[in-house]
Amino acid sequence: METTFSIWKTSRSLYLNFLTSYSLEQLNKIPEGMNNNLIWNIGHIIAAQQGLVYRLSGLTPLVSETFINKYKNGSVPNGETTQEEVDEIKALLTSTHDQTLIDYKEGKFKNYQEYQTKTGFLLKNLEDALQFNNYHEGIHLGFIMKIKKFI
Repeated sequence: METTFSIWKTSRSLYLNFLTSYSLEQLNKIPEGMNNNLIWNIGHIIAAQQGLVYRLSGLTPLVSETFINKYKNGSVPNGETTQEEVDEIKALLTSTHDQTLIDYKEGKFKNYQEYQTKTGFLLKNLEDALQFNNYHEGIHLGFIMKIKKFI
């Protein structure tokens, strides 16, 4: 699992770079013909990881229910994310990774509820969820690369 966490950490540093490279206006811009923006994609990967890893393990997520609802599947951005929220997301990119690694090493993940993803993957255990999370974050990195061409 060391490689899985290492890949995930690198992925999160790429997302952090977007947050420091674009203005609040650019992060909030929803390009014509698209459904979301840079900041929604970044918030979404955090919310999704919390669901895939913590909720499906029967543990309390590290982020608020309000945060999860704002960025969960099926939600849409309103284009009005504040700088304070961006700063929170910056911190969560690192803190959720680091705390998940600590919790993993401490053996806090004892149970896992199998989950069939919308993309057809059957997650049978925590290791599956962590590896799928990297795949999921890669998909959203692709979306971000497309969006950035239009802002």
